[in-house]
Amino acid sequence: MMDTTCKTVVQTGAGAVNPSGERGSALILTLMVALVLAFLGVGLLLQTSLGLQASGTDRWVVKSLAAADAGLMMEIQMIQSGFVVDPATFPGGTSFILVDDPDLPGPLRGEYTVTVRELCEAEPPSPIIENNQVWEQKYKMRFFHIRAEAVRSVGGLMGSTAAAVEADVTVWPFDMSNFVPVTFCN
Repeated sequence: MMDTTCKTVVQTGAGAVNPSGERGSALILTLMVALVLAFLGVGLLLQTSLGLQASGTDRWVVKSLAAADAGLMMEIQMIQSGFVVDPATFPGGTSFILVDDPDLPGPLRGEYTVTVRELCEAEPPSPIIENNQVWEQKYKMRFFHIRAEAVRSVGGLMGSTAAAVEADVTVWPFDMSNFVPVTFCN
């Protein structure tokens, strides 16, 4: 007689056969989720990088605005000191170089060309009246309009960042013995 016994063989590992017919669907699903997460991570990284670049640009725009304001304030100080330059003498405007953070290397250092482009009189000089009393005639009030521009240059490239400031200024007491005629604004 022959012995007939049934043996059940369970195979595990690389050559295993799954009786339900699912061959690696969990692996494919996991890879797809990992791919989606990788794309989200790259998108967030790019968003952060662009935000940092925008804030860097904003920094230079604010510094250019401050440099233009410095040019405006310098012109106001010159006017208050009695030093008024006829704009016809300097058709392109009066300029100076302003260096911000001079100890920083290369493109990190801000070097601005500040130019006062407009200086005109908004209205004719008028007498100074204080407490219903007119000051002596040698002193008057003068009304100026001033425009200052600042341009940051990097490595010889002009116009990387630019800003302009305009102001109407009243100067008094202005000693008319130092009177320099300035063209009237349009």
